Amino acid sequence: MNREQMLSRVEAEKLWDIIIIGGGCSGVGCAVDAASRGFKVLLLEASDFGKGTSSRSTKLIHGGIRYLKSGQIKLVKEALKEREILISNAPHVIRNLSFLVPCRNFFEIAFYGAGLSIYDLLARSTRFKKVRFVSHPNLMRDFSTLRADQFVGGWLYEDAQFDDARLLINLVRTAVDNGAVVLNYCRVFTLIKSANGIVEGVEFVDEESGKLFSVKAKIIINATGVFCDQIRRMSNPRFDDIVMPSQGIHLVLRKSFCPADSAILIPKTRDKRVIFLIPWHGRILVSTTDTPIQRIEIEPTALHEEIQYLLTTLEQYLKKVPATDDILSVFAGIRPLVKQGDKPTSRMSRDFLIEVDKNKLITLTGGKWTTYRLMAQKTIDFAIKIGNLPFKESRTRELKIHGWQNTSSIYGSDIDGISKLVSSDDCLSEKLSEDLPYTKAEIIWAVKYEMARSIEDVLCRRTRALFLDSRATLEIAPKVTRLMAKELGKTATWELDQISKFQKIAKKFSVQGV
Repeated sequence: MNREQMLSRVEAEKLWDIIIIGGGCSGVGCAVDAASRGFKVLLLEASDFGKGTSSRSTKLIHGGIRYLKSGQIKLVKEALKEREILISNAPHVIRNLSFLVPCRNFFEIAFYGAGLSIYDLLARSTRFKKVRFVSHPNLMRDFSTLRADQFVGGWLYEDAQFDDARLLINLVRTAVDNGAVVLNYCRVFTLIKSANGIVEGVEFVDEESGKLFSVKAKIIINATGVFCDQIRRMSNPRFDDIVMPSQGIHLVLRKSFCPADSAILIPKTRDKRVIFLIPWHGRILVSTTDTPIQRIEIEPTALHEEIQYLLTTLEQYLKKVPATDDILSVFAGIRPLVKQGDKPTSRMSRDFLIEVDKNKLITLTGGKWTTYRLMAQKTIDFAIKIGNLPFKESRTRELKIHGWQNTSSIYGSDIDGISKLVSSDDCLSEKLSEDLPYTKAEIIWAVKYEMARSIEDVLCRRTRALFLDSRATLEIAPKVTRLMAKELGKTATWELDQISKFQKIAKKFSVQGV
């Protein structure tokens, strides 16, 4: 993917079929669906692809077993169907993962066993193992860090895990492979309207050069997640908000706190919440909270009380209790929940909403990663109707995601290209840190082929370094900046500016910085 070539195509094209605002999973999903149907598609992202919520998920592709309790059967069935499609189309970034549901008493064994059996029945899957009982001796053998006095047994079931930012970049490349033009750091600041008020284009600024662009399309899609109300009010300033933002945080710990290969789902804490302990890239991810917030930020900060809540909750379940100093990284994400009256955010549905306003602006919001493909398909079906485009069937149910041919690496078939870089220069095989799994070659690859423009792009979303270990990532930042500057032809001043900006962001991933 070459950004300069993409900008040249924007200047040459007079009229697009579809312009999509937003480069998270919803927007990129729409770009993949529309481009694979043969439409002329332009996607514009104000920051980097996946900068917001889409890179800050709990890293699960799942039906959402906890939604069964609230009766959201339709949502669970849809998500389970999408889980099957996703693991088939992107086997290089999505894998099966077992989950232990530990039970405190025999009532819980019966209750959760019944719920998990229903979950299996709804899934009707041959890719995932059926739910099975774990006796107390086996539970203590396989999950040795759990407190033996808290549980009498448990259940194991299977769902799927993924790397959200890596899947997103592969989806961006899939959209490009199918003819879409995608641009990061291009901020839409105005909607262009016809004489009768119909939205027919956008004006945006290339944040790198400062150059202004005016482009038109037959239909515009607003897929900006938690920021969707800002775009909606460009269409109609009187619109009320449709999104209720809710923050969830994640702690990253060393694997020793939960060395099993399976995840643990605490289905009901003493304050009736759900807690996950999930193995991810050689670490343990502890999640999540559900905190209503008033202010939406592109770089949200974990609250001290959220961190303490998770640590205090773990005391009840783990023999070795993590302390603040054990946290390698902490990150926060904001869910774009669709408003549902006076319901608290913890009880709001994770379903999605497609809105078409009187000016023919389409807004897609809500939902979750697992159902991104279905959300995109339905949105493009609406876009075809509203924009008077020729009807073409969606192809994404069977469309393989970029890189799918090689399941031995999270890079998929792109690992061959990274290996070629190393073959041309042995120095690129050097690891950046003993505490992180990344090499110099991966940095060069991200710049050359994945449109990484800043050190943050590389260390947050092309690799997951800052999410895995904030201290180690800060230590390698100067080295990575030098590699990028050489590849991009940047100056020493650019390097200093990049490091300064990155240090501010990295503070939000450090417990000491919270």
